[in-house]
Amino acid sequence: MSFMPFIVIPLIGGLVIWSAWIQKRKAAANLQKLAAQLGLEFLPARGWLARPSVAGTRRGKVVQIFNYTTGSGKSQTTWSAARVQLAAPGPLTFKLKKRGVASKLTALFGARDISVGDADFDRAWFVQTNQPEFLCAALLPELREKLMAARRAGASGAFELTGAEVKYAEIGSFATAKRTDRFATLIDLLGDLADVADVAAEQNQA
Repeated sequence: MSFMPFIVIPLIGGLVIWSAWIQKRKAAANLQKLAAQLGLEFLPARGWLARPSVAGTRRGKVVQIFNYTTGSGKSQTTWSAARVQLAAPGPLTFKLKKRGVASKLTALFGARDISVGDADFDRAWFVQTNQPEFLCAALLPELREKLMAARRAGASGAFELTGAEVKYAEIGSFATAKRTDRFATLIDLLGDLADVADVAAEQNQA
């Protein structure tokens, strides 16, 4: 009778746990550095299943930077995300993501996007909104350039306004230093998009 399974299986399980612990430590160190850079609070993980995060107020708005997972088992996916809370939900919704295979499939199933009249931007970004005229006007050249710069820097996720928050998420964890550094700029871009949402809410109340 072979005893190999009784040796190999626990060994593999131990390696998986050790690797997860290392990744968690790297993410914590990177987020702690990011919190200090942005003047926010680092929140260490409380428990094995918890994850470290960053939270606080920036430009007068509550912000949070964190990891989360979707799916289960071998199909589990880790995401890095940031969100900015609005003062109150407004009528505007939008989603901006880079053009690619996924956006082409979305369009095939009937999703409509808008063009802002900037050829480079329109080729790079798939933009959906319930208020096309307002968002086209709100995406000023300075804001479009920030979005283009984010993409050039490696941002691969989507910017989305739903309810009372603007959120950005991309696949991967903050154990990667380059990703963590990128979020230092993305959090202020989210703040700019939150300002757009606030203007839409104010116009709706006028």
